[in-house]
Amino acid sequence: MFQIVAAWNLAHPQSSMKDAISDIVLRGDNKETFLTGEFARKIADNEIRTLSVSNIADKNCPTRRDLYFYKGLRRLSGLSQQETWGNKAGYLVEQYIEHILRTKNTSKPYSKLIRQRDQLHREFIENNTQPLAKLKGLESTLPTKEGDTDWLLALLSSNGRAEFGISLVHSLLKESDSLDAKHIITKMQTKPNVAQIGISSPAPPDFIVPKFGVVGDIKTGVAFLPNFQLTCAGYALAYENEKKQQQINWGIIYFFPTRNPSAYVKPLTFAQIYIFPIDDDLRQWFLDIRDEAYRIVSQSNPPAFPERSRRNQCPYCRFKSHCVGDGLELNENE
Repeated sequence: MFQIVAAWNLAHPQSSMKDAISDIVLRGDNKETFLTGEFARKIADNEIRTLSVSNIADKNCPTRRDLYFYKGLRRLSGLSQQETWGNKAGYLVEQYIEHILRTKNTSKPYSKLIRQRDQLHREFIENNTQPLAKLKGLESTLPTKEGDTDWLLALLSSNGRAEFGISLVHSLLKESDSLDAKHIITKMQTKPNVAQIGISSPAPPDFIVPKFGVVGDIKTGVAFLPNFQLTCAGYALAYENEKKQQQINWGIIYFFPTRNPSAYVKPLTFAQIYIFPIDDDLRQWFLDIRDEAYRIVSQSNPPAFPERSRRNQCPYCRFKSHCVGDGLELNENE
């Protein structure tokens, strides 16, 4: 999180990119962002289930059959989420980052900082013995080898050292109007009007900085994906819908690469910080996908199967066996 603090204060987007947020219209309290009367009525009458920001923004199945079976009129119950190395790793990364944010660092020089960080790293491992064992076990039980738990821990350790070092530099550079770690609120329970904005309540973003008009999300994986920004747009709309005249203008993605796509080398990588305006184009993109999602879950029948070339997520889907029973064809190793 301290990397976010440094990146924001150095980039100073409220000055360098101020034109990008000067004419935002699609705020969460603007009726132009509200659901149509049809979907609002169905929500009020409990005909359809409400959708969270992640339900709307995270598009795993290209045709959204998974969303339909989870939230649609003919939803399937009693099916647990299939565990994957990537999902479990993402949860541990979030815990690690929040752990760093709660820890104050005053150590210097480098050698002392490293010793303090390594002690906290060992404590994190001791406190997460079972999740780490589960993660290790998932390495060999999935259709493809997704990740390396030992290497992930090495990346977390290096990233933790970097976070501590940046926090120390920030303590020397900060000014009275600088964004500071104390301004960051994690898991704030935003409570929008669901029938209006179509986002289930509560809608807690990974972190939010109301004083600076910032909302953020922690993402993990192999590479940064454009739809990651949609989550920030959704949380901004939810916050503005609840708070009325209080605005969120900026999104930040804290992206931590948990998996290395190369089989030949394991580089030490660090968190990547993406700062962007939540402008009307991004907001409209989220609203269009929201409306599409509610249209899908309102239908009497699920969407069609994805094209064969777009079935890369099928092996990890909780509804795979149901789709196979309906006629979906997968390769033997899937």
